[in-house]
Amino acid sequence: MTVEDMIVEAGPLSDAIMSITGTDDGTMVITTRDNAMTLYAASKRIVFEVILGAPPAEHRERIYRALLTYNALWQDTGFVRMAIGNPGDGDVAILLADITIDADFSADYVVSVVEDLDAKATIWREIIERGADDGKNPDGTAGASFVRV
Repeated sequence: MTVEDMIVEAGPLSDAIMSITGTDDGTMVITTRDNAMTLYAASKRIVFEVILGAPPAEHRERIYRALLTYNALWQDTGFVRMAIGNPGDGDVAILLADITIDADFSADYVVSVVEDLDAKATIWREIIERGADDGKNPDGTAGASFVRV
């Protein structure tokens, strides 16, 4: 069974996956209720990419700091990391998962990655839209200095 077959097989295994489509350039797109993930295949790797959107200009520095802080938690986030796409030209925040294709790669594994990224993307999109955490809870009281997702 090919990697593409395993990805397609993942669709019916998860209520979160709404569709899986191939594109003319060889990538695949997995759509959930709230997010679209583009999958890029490389030698023995697949990169899942979710575009989260452009940070509001007035909060860019705070959001960039949050993205970098998240990347620094690599021991907790595993294969998931954050990036900025289109630097200087309408920056967009991107959630990435870099997956090794090995003996453990299966349709069930794809489901777990998609569901995990879907949840993280939804949380991060909210963080980006509201301008990242300013250290206060929504009610104005002191809160955590970072959000674990």
